[in-house]
Amino acid sequence: MKKSKHYLAILCSAAMILSMAGCSGPSDASSEVGTSSSGSTSQTEKTVSSNKVETSSSKETTLSKKTITVGFSNWSKSFEFYVDLEKGMQEVADAEGVTLLVKDPNGDLAAQTKNLEDFITQGVDGIIIVPIDSKAAITEVEMVNGKNIPVVTTDIAVEGGIIASHIASDNRLGGELAADFIGKQLNGKGKIAIINNPTITSVIEREEGFTEKIKKDYPGIEIVSVQSGESKREKAMSVTENILQTNPDLKAIFSVNDMMALGALQAVQAAQKDKDIIIVGFDATEEAVKYIKEGSALKASVAQKPIELGKATMEAMLKAINGEPVEKNISVPVELVTIDNA
Repeated sequence: MKKSKHYLAILCSAAMILSMAGCSGPSDASSEVGTSSSGSTSQTEKTVSSNKVETSSSKETTLSKKTITVGFSNWSKSFEFYVDLEKGMQEVADAEGVTLLVKDPNGDLAAQTKNLEDFITQGVDGIIIVPIDSKAAITEVEMVNGKNIPVVTTDIAVEGGIIASHIASDNRLGGELAADFIGKQLNGKGKIAIINNPTITSVIEREEGFTEKIKKDYPGIEIVSVQSGESKREKAMSVTENILQTNPDLKAIFSVNDMMALGALQAVQAAQKDKDIIIVGFDATEEAVKYIKEGSALKASVAQKPIELGKATMEAMLKAINGEPVEKNISVPVELVTIDNA
């Protein structure tokens, strides 16, 4: 009898233990999952949620500190002017922590188009262009516009598309300064020629400023020939040789850039007319200034400030990227370099 009571007590104890385990298990497990039966958020869920917020905040901070990348398609580094233009951009880029990607199409329109396609693929924040051809570049600009990437042009303008800002030297004033110099040197009389490049807006403005000034203030001077040197030294030399044969009494030549002015100088020297003809260029490159100092037929050149131009260009680009107001057209001053101030 005592044994039966003893066994019964043991069985009751075991049953109670199993009952307690069965009741507590499920309720403890549910409290580990997200919500309790009352709908309140558990401590575990709060911790997970908090971690998610911290991760999101971390991503936002990373994005806000993202380095700005700007793509720049130059005209050609064979020109000293464009090398200095890039230097000015790089100075501002370095100071502002901006990555500047530079490509040199070397005067090739198809190569420049490929440059812009590459920039788009790389996901740049803005694109700066020195257009190879002002009209043909419209298609390039519209392509970039379609990707909502701001575009800034420098030195040479584009005749279409959406441009945030155009930065250039005061080219029209430069043409006027050249006209004044030639007009005074010739005492307002004589035959002159112009070597131009009608595909580029900046040099068109130089030619217009020059022509208008001559016609207005020096009616005794006759412009007998206007020909394109295609911004190439050899082409300008060939063009000048033809002009000299047709106009043996020519007194002056205005070239819309120094590369062509140096080509014209070679032709004039070969014809042994370097004492009879005045040449005025544009850009005041190191080589051109050297010939000016030596007293050659190249008597003057309009000096731009390419490094300042580059700085102003990058500053305008950064404003456009950041959504700040930026002037549509920004002019950088020019001055005439002669033997007196070279």
